Amino acid sequence: MRTYTIRLDDHFFELLENLSRKTGNPKSLIVKRALLLYKRELEKQEMLKNLIDSARELAEDPENLKDLEELEGTVANGLG
Repeated sequence: MRTYTIRLDDHFFELLENLSRKTGNPKSLIVKRALLLYKRELEKQEMLKNLIDSARELAEDPENLKDLEELEGTVANGLG
């Protein structure tokens, strides 16, 4: 395992301290979980972008326009 040192302004320092006290979890575990959540959010955004880009490519064919509108609504409601 490696050690990494970061600087936090007072707000984030207190937030981390309070979360650690409230949950009983070590600060390192809270930071690890936050990083994993951030990574998942970025992956979700990338997947959504790829789906919409693919849908737009399909929309170049007028017959696919109805399917595009349906997909964008479904994706926005299900992943947003």
